[in-house]
Amino acid sequence: MQTINKNMRGRLLSKAAVLAAILSATFTAWAAAPAKGNDIPYFDFTKPAIASEWGGLHHIANSRVTAEGLELEINGNDPYLFGPARDYPEGKPLHLFLRLRSEQGGGGQIFYFRDHPREEQSVRFYVPPREMTEVRMALPPLGRGYRLRIDPPGDKGRVVLAAIRFEACAKLSTPEWPPFKAPAPGGRVAVASGGLELRDGTTNPWAFELRVNNRSMAFGHPAPRLAYVKGEKVVWIDLAAGRASVERPRNNQLVFATKCTDPDGGDWVVRCSFQGHSEGAIEWQTTVSCSQEREVVFLPLHLVLAGVNSFGTNKHQGLLAGLEYLENEASSSELDLIGPEARRRTPARHKLTFPLMAIEVGGQYVGLIWEDTVNYGALFDSPDRTFHSGGHLMGVLWPGSDGFNRVEGELMPNFPITLKRGQLLQSKAWLIGGAGQSVVPAVQKYTQLRGWPKLPNPGMDFAGYVRVFAKGWLDSKIREGNRYRHAFWPGFGAAVAPDAAMYELWAAEHIGDASRAAELRQAAAEALDGVNPGLFLHGGVGHVRTPAAALIFNHASICMDVAAREARNLLKRFQPDGTIPYRYSGNGPDYGKTHWAPDANGLTAQVVALLLENAAFSGDRELINQAVAKLGALDKFRNTVPRGAQTWEVPLHTPDILASGHLVKAYAMGYELTGDARWLEEARYWAWTGVPFVYLVNPTSREIGLYNTIAVLGATQWKAPVWIGQPVQWCGLVYADALYQLASLDPNGPWKQLADGITIGGIQHSWKEDDRERVGLLPDSFQLIQQLRTGPAINPGTVGVCAPRVYGQTPFYDFRALHPAKLFVHAPGEIVPGSCTETKASFMVRSWRKSPYSVLIHGLPRQPSLRLNGAAAALQTPHQYNAANGSLILQLSGSAQVEITF
Repeated sequence: MQTINKNMRGRLLSKAAVLAAILSATFTAWAAAPAKGNDIPYFDFTKPAIASEWGGLHHIANSRVTAEGLELEINGNDPYLFGPARDYPEGKPLHLFLRLRSEQGGGGQIFYFRDHPREEQSVRFYVPPREMTEVRMALPPLGRGYRLRIDPPGDKGRVVLAAIRFEACAKLSTPEWPPFKAPAPGGRVAVASGGLELRDGTTNPWAFELRVNNRSMAFGHPAPRLAYVKGEKVVWIDLAAGRASVERPRNNQLVFATKCTDPDGGDWVVRCSFQGHSEGAIEWQTTVSCSQEREVVFLPLHLVLAGVNSFGTNKHQGLLAGLEYLENEASSSELDLIGPEARRRTPARHKLTFPLMAIEVGGQYVGLIWEDTVNYGALFDSPDRTFHSGGHLMGVLWPGSDGFNRVEGELMPNFPITLKRGQLLQSKAWLIGGAGQSVVPAVQKYTQLRGWPKLPNPGMDFAGYVRVFAKGWLDSKIREGNRYRHAFWPGFGAAVAPDAAMYELWAAEHIGDASRAAELRQAAAEALDGVNPGLFLHGGVGHVRTPAAALIFNHASICMDVAAREARNLLKRFQPDGTIPYRYSGNGPDYGKTHWAPDANGLTAQVVALLLENAAFSGDRELINQAVAKLGALDKFRNTVPRGAQTWEVPLHTPDILASGHLVKAYAMGYELTGDARWLEEARYWAWTGVPFVYLVNPTSREIGLYNTIAVLGATQWKAPVWIGQPVQWCGLVYADALYQLASLDPNGPWKQLADGITIGGIQHSWKEDDRERVGLLPDSFQLIQQLRTGPAINPGTVGVCAPRVYGQTPFYDFRALHPAKLFVHAPGEIVPGSCTETKASFMVRSWRKSPYSVLIHGLPRQPSLRLNGAAAALQTPHQYNAANGSLILQLSGSAQVEITF
């Protein structure tokens, strides 16, 4: 993420400078004088006279007028054209309607200005490919002499601009809400599910109370209102003032309805139905209808106010999946993100990883899940600064937010949506609540209710994947002779990469093409030229580093010593309390300035995990014990939010999936080394903390989206790029690698399914064979709405380390502790434990490598006897037994059954 942002910022600054320099000349050359009169401008691009007024073409090779409009031939990644100055009605907000067709489709932008374009004076839109589409955008009042600049979608192909028209509209501003009146405690229990109770509202049906284990946790909003537009006027209706009726059709069910008549004669009916679902969940269905057509701008379908009359504005944790992961701090803050996108009260739907919001305090949580994320939008404000209820606001609104119809965080949309006469608007949601020391139980409840999504199609079978993987190493720009880059992008130089050689040999074993296999083996041999044996431990270009290359290329003995040395060096980085503090270098941003502590769990855990891995590979019991002690120091972060793992460009405070991955890895290693069940429980907890960063619903209904991962809930250097809603799959793949390790220890958990989904997302993101320079490479990030790969093209190893597991193949590396024998085994493949006692252990190694490779075994108290594949084997060359440190290095080929007695 770091290098892409520096380069992109440079590009953007350069573009702004060039634009400023040419604007006056451009405008002088082609701009027409402002139009006269009071009419709202209209641009019909089928008329040559109108089309000729648009000029200043950039990254547009040709333009011509056709019967459909102005046809543009795009030939670059930043196409735009300028329109003439026009006079617009003073003081009147406008709706701009642009009709166009784009071969590529995707996102576009329109700037409105007098002197020169600015980002803050622009609106964005999205169009599907190859369809003539009319998009609507909201503009503020403009006035005399305004120009437009259109940035059409795409970087190639044709775009046809058909027309631009405008309509004056009502000003949709957030109203002054009436003073909030806290509801009285609820009455009788109307619906119960486990420890979650819904009690009748005593003031009116809307003011129901939610209790969890007999503790008051939330209320319904006692006086909800809806709004519609009539002409240029916004009309508000107080639903609590309507005629209410309450029904109890059957046991454990509550139904109430409100009927009211608006000032324009429309009869509204709002009906809410509650019934017990599974334990700790109450289903809530809301229906709305009106006898007359209405242009709706605000209609709350579900509103919950947590903490009212109880814990107030405090909390232990809060969650809006994909956008907010809070401790006792405010939502929509600028601790991680500065600017308009920090306002996350009403987020665009593609930014929600799944529809869940929750508040946890005092060992209890309450939350809201909803079904339809396409039509309905989230409303989340913690604490509640919207209604000033003295609690926390969770709700579901119509209209929702598609990323274009609402200013980020605003309660009111840019334009209304039509509720047709007699149309029945329906929304289903679930109130959830239960015990929990964090919001993790709310996440677990979501997956219980809604399930895990089906794994997407990776788009290629195993043979196809191997072919693309091989091209990535051999043919893409990642390779430069016998050296390899981490990524194809300015600033990434080529270097020795023992992991590249290993991946090439793996591809040679699986490609099924003798000629291509020979190329791969030759490239691997060349890649190994001049590599220091010590680099085989963790040297390479992939994001996930394992000791697999040390075992594949039979350098285990040297790498044991390297691991011990690295472990000792890592131990020197810790403070006496076992933490790794963030240290500001004095240059550039101080990423620690918005965090309340000098350290964070992600910053410390990545060092702890690496320390444990090195200590385990070294086999040094003293180092292992010291590493486990550092793991124990992470207890200070129990039941907290994962954060602070990417302080090379992101604030220390920022919630982070990479932190989840490091913590899972560290605790899984701790459990493997010690057998201490508390470490396994901690690994499970941190695995669940990563789930809110993973898309469990398709954010755009397009091909790629499910199981994509958001890296951080913030932005680079607080401002840009903003990573919320923009997947960075390499961060998810580090997390997935840790999940695969956890899955071997906790096979009944959802970890393999989750890791497989994330890995498939990485395969989908990777460039395909039609891009010769980037084939098989992983984009640094992915734009969901445009379905566009962006940024540095990362080497194939980042996806490749996880990909074999998706296709049911042998993994590259495995580490297992064999208890009660207290043996630690490292192998380049899968280790399948067999029978084990205090003096005897058996296991199978399933390796993809047909040539000799090493298996490293630590913990032997005395010289063992050895059987391989059922036959006795002498402890002599090529095997190595070291009595001084109790280690045994076996040299095996293919898969092998190992039995050790000592």
